[in-house]
Amino acid sequence: MSTFRNGLLLAALFLSACSMPISQDLGTEKVEQHPTQNTSVDDSVKVHADALNTTAETKSTIPSDENVTRKVSDIIVHDHTLLAQFNTQKQLANQAFIELKHRTGSAEKVPSFPPADTLAGNTLSNAIDQLTRYTNNTNQTLAALNKQTSERQNIIMNGDLIQVFLSKATVSHGTTKFDAQPLVGQWLRGESRVIRLKENILFENPLSEDMTITFSEKYQLVVNGEIISTVNPNREKNSASFDVSTPNNQGRIVGKIEYRIVANN
Repeated sequence: MSTFRNGLLLAALFLSACSMPISQDLGTEKVEQHPTQNTSVDDSVKVHADALNTTAETKSTIPSDENVTRKVSDIIVHDHTLLAQFNTQKQLANQAFIELKHRTGSAEKVPSFPPADTLAGNTLSNAIDQLTRYTNNTNQTLAALNKQTSERQNIIMNGDLIQVFLSKATVSHGTTKFDAQPLVGQWLRGESRVIRLKENILFENPLSEDMTITFSEKYQLVVNGEIISTVNPNREKNSASFDVSTPNNQGRIVGKIEYRIVANN
């Protein structure tokens, strides 16, 4: 009985020991370790993602060859556009200068610049602006001159009106040469007009040439930009010979102009 009783006591102690919450504590410890492991994984993923973002940002800040080529191409096209505008404005400025000089005897010079192919960017833009302002100002002066010439028709002073008679004009272009038909017309002081020289007035003929005659404000008689005579308002009749270039500078026009003062009535 003593042995049996001792066995029961041992069995009770064993069962009591098995019922203690040792396994729960161990389980709790394992469960508590899991968040630590998850946090490590999340931090690793975040660091990796940040690394990818940093790499993407670094790549975006480095221009690709395609972007560089496109920018260079845009700059070249922009400069070519500016160069075309520069040449156009320079031509317009020169035309305005020539007309004003012929009609008044003097004109402010066109702004000068280095060769166009050495200009670029802002320098080219500034040159275009200067030429544009010059042309606008000169055209305003010409407009005022046109108004003055038009008003002169109503009150013609002595020497303000002349009659021009183109008695002779021979036009030569290389091996081509023809004698133009005589022409007559009247010019107000300050007026400039283009006439067409033809071999035959009555029929269409390929042989023709333009010629500009100007009676300037300073009483100068100008043919194709060259002064051939100064009109004396106190002298009724006069004549002048001329030998000038054609408008395209590829030929010559040689002739004679007779002119006289038209008395005001």
